Amino acid sequence: MDNIAEQLVVRKKTTADILKAIGISVGAILIATVLMFFAITTAFFSLVIPAVLVLFGGVWLMGQTNIEYEYIITNNEMDIDKIIGKRKRKRMITVDLSGATDFAPYPPADSVSADVTVHASTGLEEDAYYLVTEHKTYGTVYLIFNPCEKIREAIMQELPHKLRMNIKINAK
Repeated sequence: MDNIAEQLVVRKKTTADILKAIGISVGAILIATVLMFFAITTAFFSLVIPAVLVLFGGVWLMGQTNIEYEYIITNNEMDIDKIIGKRKRKRMITVDLSGATDFAPYPPADSVSADVTVHASTGLEEDAYYLVTEHKTYGTVYLIFNPCEKIREAIMQELPHKLRMNIKINAK
């Protein structure tokens, strides 16, 4: 039977994201205002087009701060996609769950040494999990993410038997 599951999570906006959005909107409004002022005072009305383009550019840039992650499990592979502004999708990584060495709630009890760390979480630690797995290209990958119950069950089905039994023993 095929094991297929998907989940979309929205990254929580940080203070830096909010300040960036405020800076972009204030900058776009100021530049558009200056262009409109010069268009009116000099009767050079072709400056209205760049003013409107600056406003549209500001709106587009503010949308770039909206980040979502999609977890897709297909049998023993887990794909992590990053969606920026609901317009651009980028594959972050594909991991083989059968090569996993650890899967537990975040933060780990012991320090984890990994070659690559992938943050694909909402930014909230209370429901975050981590997965350590071997990757063909990147070596040991340390993945931090926020899986729902359905995704956790799908991951558990694909983990190596020894790790799955170890998780069940520790959960008791």
